[in-house]
Amino acid sequence: MTVEPKCISRTDILQSTLFHIQIKQCQYIDNFPEAVTSIIDNAVGKKRLKKYSEIKNRLYRIKTNFFTINHGKIKKKDFFEGLYERLENRTH
Repeated sequence: MTVEPKCISRTDILQSTLFHIQIKQCQYIDNFPEAVTSIIDNAVGKKRLKKYSEIKNRLYRIKTNFFTINHGKIKKKDFFEGLYERLENRTH
């Protein structure tokens, strides 16, 4: 039995998350990147990423100080949609 690889690796997701944080010039002090990576990694299939609408609520429920620290720089909606788009582009 052969296990097919996911369309994007956990490492790629974490690197993209950290890159997205850096591009937005945001700061974090907790495990926010790892929490985001875990949720998105669970949403990755063999051929595609689940639709954003299917994972959005799980992303929004992450316990983090990220959006408090970066208040005025970025909104949850903008951050997560932008990151999802970045990841989706890497899977094509």
